[in-house]
Amino acid sequence: MNLRPAQEEILKYENGRLAISAVPGSGKTFTLSLLAAQLIGNGRINPAADQQVLIVTYLNASVDNFKARIRQRLEALELPSDRGFDVRTLHSLALEIVRLAHSGIGPDSDTLNVLDDNQSSHYLALAVDSWVEQNLDLWLAFLPEDSPQMRARWRDITARTARVFIR
Repeated sequence: MNLRPAQEEILKYENGRLAISAVPGSGKTFTLSLLAAQLIGNGRINPAADQQVLIVTYLNASVDNFKARIRQRLEALELPSDRGFDVRTLHSLALEIVRLAHSGIGPDSDTLNVLDDNQSSHYLALAVDSWVEQNLDLWLAFLPEDSPQMRARWRDITARTARVFIR
């Protein structure tokens, strides 16, 4: 296997956090898959003790690709290919953290869901309308003039401002 010097350096990693940032096609998936299998294969990660290599990526397609490559490499090393690693998107990791942080808080804590853009916009509109209704005098004080057009425009500004804070 011919590795570039930067890839060889990555494969020398032994513990702690590691972040790899590079252009598309530079071999990140290949190298990190090798590293994950290597850490499991040489015993630095012990799946029997519930230890895992965590790989966080942005795209769902990358998750599937990483998992397939790590499994393939572990099988080549004649190791179990279903333990010792976890590959997630940044968003699925964030959702898991929220679930763990809020487990047991309420009856719906196990039913948290990620909303799509339409659902998110719907709930944001409900929240903005509720806030405006409860704080109408304060909200109206910001309007340069009180007209239906200005109220609609100011409501849109309020919703866009809320969206910026949420994201």
